[in-house]
Amino acid sequence: MRTVCVAALFLATLSNLGFTQDPPKPGVEVALSHEKPLHLRVTLTSGATTTIRINRYDLPWGYRYSMVFAAATPNEEPVELLLPVSDPGWKEISVKPGETLTGDVDLRYVIGDSSVLKKSEVLLFWAYKAPAALHLPNWSGGVVVIPQQK
Repeated sequence: MRTVCVAALFLATLSNLGFTQDPPKPGVEVALSHEKPLHLRVTLTSGATTTIRINRYDLPWGYRYSMVFAAATPNEEPVELLLPVSDPGWKEISVKPGETLTGDVDLRYVIGDSSVLKKSEVLLFWAYKAPAALHLPNWSGGVVVIPQQK
């Protein structure tokens, strides 16, 4: 009988492992999109403990100036960035506690001379200042390597 109880406990533990998922950690993740060429896929997970309302344009993909960018080739040559005139307007959205939001940043509106991508890969440095209501680090940042385009 003891063997049957131990086996049942073991199986119950294994079955729970398959169904338990850790919630995503609050923060910002940035990577090149696999579906869309020259797009960054940005994933933001709220650290807020209550539902909040923020301006949609404060999200990394909501407005060209929501993220700060700098770019260079591996030879340390700077890459010109576009700085378009843009008016973000105002549109509030609700974000639930721990909610994960995903959006894309079109790099064709970030990199000024796309011909540089035909000559070399490009190191794209990014930074994002999250609204305080999201309870994320004040600034997040990193680098993405954009492969040479054919």
